[in-house]
Amino acid sequence: MLNVLGLTVAEQALYELLLTRPSVTEAELGPPPEAAGAEGGAGAEAGTGASAGAGTEAGTAAGAEAAAGAAPGTSVRARLRRLEQLGLVARLPEDPPRYVVAPPGDALDEVLFARDRELAAARRRVAELTARAARPPTVTDPLDLVEIAHGPEAVTRWHERLQRGARKEIRAFDSPPYINDHHANPLELEQLRRGIRYRAIYDRRALGLPGGVAFLDDFTSAGEIARVVTDVPIKLVLSDEPLAMLPLREAAARGDWLIVHGSVLYDGLSALFETYWERALPLRFATGPGDGPQDGPSPLDRALLTLLTAGHTEDVIAEHLGWHKQTVRRHLADLMRRLDATSRFQAGYQAVRRGWLRPDHEAPGGATDAGH
Repeated sequence: MLNVLGLTVAEQALYELLLTRPSVTEAELGPPPEAAGAEGGAGAEAGTGASAGAGTEAGTAAGAEAAAGAAPGTSVRARLRRLEQLGLVARLPEDPPRYVVAPPGDALDEVLFARDRELAAARRRVAELTARAARPPTVTDPLDLVEIAHGPEAVTRWHERLQRGARKEIRAFDSPPYINDHHANPLELEQLRRGIRYRAIYDRRALGLPGGVAFLDDFTSAGEIARVVTDVPIKLVLSDEPLAMLPLREAAARGDWLIVHGSVLYDGLSALFETYWERALPLRFATGPGDGPQDGPSPLDRALLTLLTAGHTEDVIAEHLGWHKQTVRRHLADLMRRLDATSRFQAGYQAVRRGWLRPDHEAPGGATDAGH
């Protein structure tokens, strides 16, 4: 039973024997099995009646000691040393040394605690190895630093792998065209809930697509940190794994994509994103506590300002919001008055400055993907 604590059968037998003795020397643990058997037999033959019973008892004790002290492959001394190392017995400084058993409750509890610590350390190691196995292997061959994903299905698989492999953050340049008819990315919502941060820079044309504003509203409300520029240089998704993917040919969302592993090329793509991030305008649609006309912009004001700062014309804004062009102009004039702006550019600047378009550092997490 005690083998779960690391004791062999012979060590356990010796320990149980020592429990019956106040103290014992190595020599007192009995002769080898052959001698013990002979002594036991001689004792049994040495007399009859009471003397025969005494001889049988002596032979049985000797046999038990021999069994505890002479299992194949190890010596009594080695087993005593093992029990001493485990704290189950103590050696008294006598000549010859005598051994006493430590109280089983305390001694065995200490062995159990030590085994628990070992098991806990083993569990931590298993968790580390599991996490390491989940990550793609480090790429060392220069020929493997860039791969090609052929076709939409392969691109989608790589995009999912890139997102799931992120440690803390996903970044993306987002622009039409998209692999799917709608640039939904349910995995992003899942990752946002897990605490993965998404940052996306959108081409203003993305806001001009049917449902584009509603789509951005959904994702920024979930935690994506979004900004907009007039034109993004390339479609790009970056994970801090590090891993990046971008179309092999310009705007060819449905074609082949390059898969870039950690390298100088990856570092360059990362720097490109950060350069654009610094100059892009923040997007934030959802209202927070206390937002409302009395505090600043209404939700419609935010939508109007977002489309305005993205560079859209009055016609496009009217189409998105379902207004007439004159209604757009009237609302713009009212916003410019409230923002004390003399131009639409100044209105956009003042809106960002006043927090009407929320600075993205207030958002909890977010971005886009090859499927957007």
